[in-house]
Amino acid sequence: MSGPVTVALLNDFDIVVNGLAEMLSPFDDIAVVEMSVGSVHIDRHVNVALYDTFGRRGMPWSELDDVVASARADHIVVFTFTFVGEVIAEALERGVSGYLWKGTSAEQLAESIRRVATGETVVDRAPYPAMRDGGYRWPFAEYGLSARESEVLALVTEGLSNPAIAEALYVSRETVKSHVKQVLRKLGVSSRVEAATMAISDRSFARQLRQMSEREERQPSLGRAR
Repeated sequence: MSGPVTVALLNDFDIVVNGLAEMLSPFDDIAVVEMSVGSVHIDRHVNVALYDTFGRRGMPWSELDDVVASARADHIVVFTFTFVGEVIAEALERGVSGYLWKGTSAEQLAESIRRVATGETVVDRAPYPAMRDGGYRWPFAEYGLSARESEVLALVTEGLSNPAIAEALYVSRETVKSHVKQVLRKLGVSSRVEAATMAISDRSFARQLRQMSEREERQPSLGRAR
């Protein structure tokens, strides 16, 4: 490949997209040419579209399908904490070329993007124990929240219960309960309502409205319209 690998970054949160751009900025052979917040629309052709699933209710299947169908990206990479065998298999079946764990270092992420750009399918074998520093940012990191705890808080602000969050993130209810407990402790609040109020009043936690709704969510409304 001649020239740098061109990359588009996709997520609903501006701070997440900017954090990914910062994470990749030291690598001269990787060029972030588009940062799409709140939409899966890509304006220009890129070698790799990196989709960060932070704050999403489950895997965004319809949006990934739309990116594949648009042909604006040669390859799509999912950047996520969700490492469930059937989810990974379905992502690959739908045309995703990379499935990467968020605990990876900047160097490992860059190397995976390079490999994907050459046509290789890259799937991390096992999750790393923790998110490493290297540019990646998420809302309320300054309060000591881990990336996963911040993601749980994002779903709390949408009014999801612990069971619903567990289903959305493919984890156990006890895991969510533990994350919520840590979120409350680190934020210095005593209830979910207080945590949500604190989050939505902070600009870093502003989720951009998606221009495209999940296909699964659109179908019932279309049915009712008939």
